[in-house]
Amino acid sequence: MLLTSQPEVDFHWLRVGHCKGPEAMARQGGRLRPIEFPSYVGALRHPEHGWTLFDTGYSQHFLDATRRLPELLYRKTLPVTLPEEEHLSRQLTTLDIAPADIRRIVVSHFHGDHVGGLLDHPRARIVAGSAGAEHALSLRGINAVRHAILPALLPDDLRDRLDPVESFPRLAVGPLAAWDLLGDRSLLAVDLPGHMPGHLGLLFTSGGRQVLLVGDAAWTTRSFRDLKPPSRLAKGITHDWPATVSTLGVLHDLDAAHPDLLVLPAHCPEGHAAWYAGA
Repeated sequence: MLLTSQPEVDFHWLRVGHCKGPEAMARQGGRLRPIEFPSYVGALRHPEHGWTLFDTGYSQHFLDATRRLPELLYRKTLPVTLPEEEHLSRQLTTLDIAPADIRRIVVSHFHGDHVGGLLDHPRARIVAGSAGAEHALSLRGINAVRHAILPALLPDDLRDRLDPVESFPRLAVGPLAAWDLLGDRSLLAVDLPGHMPGHLGLLFTSGGRQVLLVGDAAWTTRSFRDLKPPSRLAKGITHDWPATVSTLGVLHDLDAAHPDLLVLPAHCPEGHAAWYAGA
């Protein structure tokens, strides 16, 4: 295992809507035909510290925020579908989780498809990279849309509820810089730079398997296994291209060196199937 003796948490990997875009956007060599990119959300329960979300996926708030220009350009570029049964609130209710039960939300980054449900959890602390939060809060109008940021999805009290990941105890886990969110190494936010400022992943153990949620550090399992970074189509919304490619290489090496580690990108049906095949 990448980290030994890690306390276990319960984990659910939930599909919360999807968009459609060209396969070539996700990895070099892909075709131009449109494919579905599901948005997956992690719900994790610690026996003492309760429920944590990793991202929040799409939501009605996202649909409302993209009804008019310039935000409509976001939805037109990547058309979104959110079936009623995939709304995060409905899935959490099925798991007997009330909105107030969510104590913290770890935000991988502030793109609209990852923070669509922040407004539904007004009591939750928000764990994020400080650079990512400040970047998102600084953007407005067409400049925000160019960076796939929707200011209407950000809580008015974001700064008051923000727990910058840099404020937690830091440790090294193999090649990864990590922060211990709960003080017992059960939930480790990890630094996965490149895609957006302050981009984070989450390392934990559940059901005897160690899992690394990587957000958009890789869009598909094939991306890191075949070392195929996103195509030039994605460069416009990528913060730091060399860091993106370097991080993909780190994930490739981790996957090869630790066959018991399950690396889960935020938009990969293959990864979703792999988790539930062994759950």
